[in-house]
Amino acid sequence: MFGMQDDQADPCKEDVGIFLTNETLHDWNRKMQKKCPEVFTPDVKIFGQDSGQHPFDTKLLAYFDDDPNKPMRCVVKGSRWVLEPKYPGVNSMCADSREPNYIVLINGELTQIALTSAHEEGGWKIETIA
Repeated sequence: MFGMQDDQADPCKEDVGIFLTNETLHDWNRKMQKKCPEVFTPDVKIFGQDSGQHPFDTKLLAYFDDDPNKPMRCVVKGSRWVLEPKYPGVNSMCADSREPNYIVLINGELTQIALTSAHEEGGWKIETIA
C-alpha cells in the first residue's frame, strides 16, 4: 500500500539502515496537523528541536516513569512506517493509518519506538557521555 516499510510486524535485520525520507515525514506531520489540530498544533515540528531524523547508531536515553533510577537506552538503526491496527467502527487516529517509528536496538533486540517520542520534549533524548 505505501511501500515495503509499512508493517505491523516487529522489525527485522533487513530493516536496519533504511530510513524514511524527511519529505514524507513532513507530509505526514502536515496531515496530522489537519487531522488532530489540538495535538499537532502549527508550532509542532515533526523533529521537535532537532534538524532532522536521528542518524544511524544515535544513542537515545529515556527514563521509565520519569524515574532517573530507571534509565532506558536504545540505538537508532533505521525508521519505517507502522500501520495502525484496524478495528470495526473505529476511525484511524493517524494520517494515512500509519505512524513513523524508529527501528532501535534495546538490550540486543530490534524493536521500535514512535519517531515522535524521540523528538518531543520529555521523550527520548540523545545520550551524551559526560
